Amino acid sequence: MTGAQAALLAMVVLPAAVGVVLALTRAGRFAAPIAVVTAGLTTVLALGTALARPAVSYPFVAGADFVLEVDALAALTVPMVSAVTFLVLVFAARSIRQSRARFHGLMLIFSAVALATATAASLPALLFAWEVMGATSYALIGFWWRDSGRVSAGLTAFITTRTADLGLYVAAGAALAGGAGMALADLPAAQDPWRHVAAAGILVAALGKAAQLPFSFWLSGAMKGPSPVSALLHSAAMVAMGGYLLLRVEPLLASTGWAGPAAAWIGVLTAVLMGVVALGQRELKQLLAASTVAQLGFVVLAAGVGAVSGGAAHLVAHASVKAL
Repeated sequence: MTGAQAALLAMVVLPAAVGVVLALTRAGRFAAPIAVVTAGLTTVLALGTALARPAVSYPFVAGADFVLEVDALAALTVPMVSAVTFLVLVFAARSIRQSRARFHGLMLIFSAVALATATAASLPALLFAWEVMGATSYALIGFWWRDSGRVSAGLTAFITTRTADLGLYVAAGAALAGGAGMALADLPAAQDPWRHVAAAGILVAALGKAAQLPFSFWLSGAMKGPSPVSALLHSAAMVAMGGYLLLRVEPLLASTGWAGPAAAWIGVLTAVLMGVVALGQRELKQLLAASTVAQLGFVVLAAGVGAVSGGAAHLVAHASVKAL
């Protein structure tokens, strides 16, 4: 294993491992400094992997390897995710005063699986990261578990996104049936009609995570979580990863002839309608929620029309602004 490959693994494993330890301990006094230092080291590793662009692969089942790869798109995204996580945790060090170890542990796990999602180059790796990201978001949105309203909001987000996530399992089955293998780059080569089924499954899963129509309602309730959770979830983690996935599989969308235009129209409708909703909000966090959905609509639109570079630039710009 090369140094670059080790850095790629460390970028994902370090925050995940430290996060698990913090979440399972009572190290409240030291949780915030440990989390901030871990996020800072992860940012350094992310910058290194963005320059080296390594890939690692581990056998999972026959024809389906667990692959992480930093390609050109991931090289732009992973520093964004890690840097936003670092800044959010710096803010959370003073804003979160109860259950600090559990909070900072969950945030590190959340960022680790977002990094794994950004670098996943095969469906097994994507499914693993996607599932853990959804479960961690539920725990973070309902972090103040004694408040039934917050827990209910987390459950709504979890059930809605989990329903859409079934599309990834459909896509994985279609990829195997279509003989293309499980690598994301190989999906456009799947046989018909399985290529269309895979595209439809991934499209539904990504729209659910990105809170695009008709799944937009869950993000409003998710704002009941702590503000640092909202900042990371909206800017560089779960919601952003929905739009990012469509950018990643743009060749698959284009190969079907219909999935690209469908994504583009859904992105346009979401951007316009949720932009109007944002203008009508009187509560700041609800305005931010609606504007996030609208801005991700532009990323989905970019994926639909093949403007991957433009979509990636907008994703980074939105993360930089929304994290504030």
